[in-house]
Amino acid sequence: MSLFGHPCGVISIIAHVIQCASSFIVLGITAWAVRDTKTLTVIFCLVVAVLTPVFYGITVSTSCITRGHRWHVFPLLVTDAVMSYLWLTAFIFLALDFNHVSCSVHPWNGQRVCSRKYSAEAFSFIAFFTTLVAMAFEILYTYLPKKETTPTQERTNGVTNLENNLRDAGVMSG
Repeated sequence: MSLFGHPCGVISIIAHVIQCASSFIVLGITAWAVRDTKTLTVIFCLVVAVLTPVFYGITVSTSCITRGHRWHVFPLLVTDAVMSYLWLTAFIFLALDFNHVSCSVHPWNGQRVCSRKYSAEAFSFIAFFTTLVAMAFEILYTYLPKKETTPTQERTNGVTNLENNLRDAGVMSG
């Protein structure tokens, strides 16, 4: 059974959907803020928010194409590991930038926008957390026992099917 048909895979995909939705929210907020505020915090969060759906689109399609192989979960695990550190860094940058000053002292774009700052911080944490959840369920999937047919079982079933087909066709007596 591939990851996408397994309950761990379904939970992982749901976590990735939540993560991508959070990244779109952070993308919108930081894209609005980058007009006048070109700080490292805003640009880094904007780049991470842009890269998240792109990388997951590529890795999920790679995993879907290669789902017949044992290693089809590996691209998702690598992407989750990298993106979790990027989202953690984005969250730390946002928390350091926003939490030590009040909104009236440090407004974005000349406006008081506490809700936008804290929304970007909250959704970056949600993206980080859902990345960890998805990675945990992908690791769980890789270590859970899976039902696999052995090659001798397949061969026996194939030989039996061939014999039955030859008998039905009248080629073999049975």
